[in-house]
Amino acid sequence: MSQNPLNFEFLNNLSVQNTLWKLIPNNIETDHLSLYLNQKFDVPYILSPYLMSIGINKINFEHFFNSKIKDFFPDPFLFVDMEKTVLRLADEIENKRPIGIFGDYDVDGATSAAMLYLFFKYCGLKSFIHIPDRFLEGYGPNTEALKELVKKGAKLIITVDCGITSFEPLESMKNTDMDVIIVDHHKPTKILPPAFSIINPKRNDNKSGFEYLCAAGITFILLVGINRELKKRGFYQKLPEPNLINFLDLVALGTACDVVPLVELNRALVKNGIKVMSERKNLGLKSLYDISNINSSPNIEILNFSLGPRINAGGRIGSSKLGVNLLIEQDEDTAKEISIKLDNLNNKRKLLTSQAELEAIGIIESQIEKNNGILPDILLVANEDWHEGVVGIVASKLKEKYNRPTCVISINENLCKGSGRSIPGVSLGDLFQKAVDEKLLLKGGGHDMAAGLSIKKEKIEAFRTFLNSNVMHKNDIIHKNNIEDVAAITNVSSCSYELAKWIEKLGPWGEGISVPKFILENSQIKNVKRFGVNMEHVTFTIFDNSGEIQCKRFNILNSPLNKILSDTMNKHFNIVGFLKLDSWNNRNRPEFQLLDIII
Repeated sequence: MSQNPLNFEFLNNLSVQNTLWKLIPNNIETDHLSLYLNQKFDVPYILSPYLMSIGINKINFEHFFNSKIKDFFPDPFLFVDMEKTVLRLADEIENKRPIGIFGDYDVDGATSAAMLYLFFKYCGLKSFIHIPDRFLEGYGPNTEALKELVKKGAKLIITVDCGITSFEPLESMKNTDMDVIIVDHHKPTKILPPAFSIINPKRNDNKSGFEYLCAAGITFILLVGINRELKKRGFYQKLPEPNLINFLDLVALGTACDVVPLVELNRALVKNGIKVMSERKNLGLKSLYDISNINSSPNIEILNFSLGPRINAGGRIGSSKLGVNLLIEQDEDTAKEISIKLDNLNNKRKLLTSQAELEAIGIIESQIEKNNGILPDILLVANEDWHEGVVGIVASKLKEKYNRPTCVISINENLCKGSGRSIPGVSLGDLFQKAVDEKLLLKGGGHDMAAGLSIKKEKIEAFRTFLNSNVMHKNDIIHKNNIEDVAAITNVSSCSYELAKWIEKLGPWGEGISVPKFILENSQIKNVKRFGVNMEHVTFTIFDNSGEIQCKRFNILNSPLNKILSDTMNKHFNIVGFLKLDSWNNRNRPEFQLLDIII
């Protein structure tokens, strides 16, 4: 299977998506690994160079392949403040003191809040969930909401997937008899807010090594700690000990949708959580699965592109508590009703996203034209007509299209809300926090690759200047061509059921460990058909002298690939994509997913 990149001159060409695709070369080491994995596990030879490129070898392959939670799971008390938190929550459960839960309005926040609520309920403890309204309250805890939870009887409040930068609301409650536990994974500032305890693997004094976890993963570890403490105290003498494994479907969903690295414990949680999800024990997820017309077993794509967006839709453009309400619902009819609402909201969200994306592309192309054809180092677009619930999705799509850090702002007379997505080497979380310090933003922060902000309308242009001046020294990073690895250059007949099945078995694939990609060299395209509400998706047949295979591409309308697929007659292409099993309606056949085309 040895392949020499020098034999494929088209690799020197920028692709339609402005990417340089780089073939992972074979060498003696990959040949040895190929032989070993094929003889011992029957792994197809074509996958070995890619596996070696992501650090897999003879010694760790089984560890990677099986991804058992017990092999990666830490002692919960490795986390700063975990022991203190566990002891306090065990006391609250034993003494039946109600607890408030304040969650973020995304999937990670909803799944984390749902796990806490369901665990407390099983233990006979009353708890109250508050998910803030994205438009009226904004991100994170606010004083009024905290007071409302106290009125309901909660003297202890847990914030999940938020709270690490909530200084003002927590300061305002400091002299009351209410305590706050923060469970978060966003970047903290040097000074931490006032709280009873703060569990965050990104704390400067935390040396656990689990910085990659999202809130759902941290919450699960917290529950393991509480469960062990309750067991030690004899709490389960009259009550069967809960099987926390049943929460793994929620952990997997929160982890996959928060786009954290799918490595080590995260990978094990998602891999095993997908198995739990297939048992359909969570009534809300089961109902959403059915309403979404999913006719195949759960996988990472279903989590990311079917279930996650629907749960998020409530927080984006509807009622922010719909998602968590679904996940804790015990009545079948009510679960179905909520699922239908979320499905309808998601359809509306798609339309709003598509319109905003098209308008944003128009603005950027106009900026390029005015700038003598030069793309700005960092993109900032703002508009009064864009729904603030979709700006993050639009920013993500623009970042993918232009390979630039991108900020998208929804303009409002009183307060403008925005979201940013970045490329490796440019931390938007740090940039936004610096802009807050310099009084350009009212609020701002998040992760390196994704961050949010609040800004006054009159400060937008000053913020644009700030962004440009702060990325000037990163010119070499920003102007570097987008380079992606490809596992092999092959023909259609190599895209077999066996290969697709092995790629599935080696998953889950995601952030930090992407699915292996292939180039189908010198191939042709026929039977192009559009589908979807706005004909935004496409399916077609790829063929060459060795055979043919079905191919799909979702959300292609605003992609340069769309134009290419409008004129394919008698043309040959080098088609980049990945292989998967199409299990729709129990078809169980290999299918190619289009990522790019090299001409």
